[in-house]
Amino acid sequence: MTDKEFKRLKRSDLIYIIYEYQKKQEELIKENEELREKLKEKDMKISNAGSLAEVSAKLNGLFEAAQQTADDYMKQIENTAAEQAEKRAEAIIQEANEKARKIISEARKSAFEKNNND
Repeated sequence: MTDKEFKRLKRSDLIYIIYEYQKKQEELIKENEELREKLKEKDMKISNAGSLAEVSAKLNGLFEAAQQTADDYMKQIENTAAEQAEKRAEAIIQEANEKARKIISEARKSAFEKNNND
């Protein structure tokens, strides 16, 4: 509308136009707020996606470190078990050698005594 047309309008018509503009303004403000909220939510989702990727990468590194620790522990247990088995085997061999020497010594002693008695 032109200025002339506005000047020709009645007061009630002008009030109605102002009222309609205020309603439209309120609708636009509400729509603007809704759009800003949607934009904020999308920004948060994008930010969270980045955060989730970072967390995932950190967790992956943590799991790799935990797996390496578990592998090292298992190797240590295997090495310890092997060392203990080796020590036990050496002890058994030493005990067997001592028994063998004792048996041989007793056999020689018995043979010597038998030869001396005959």
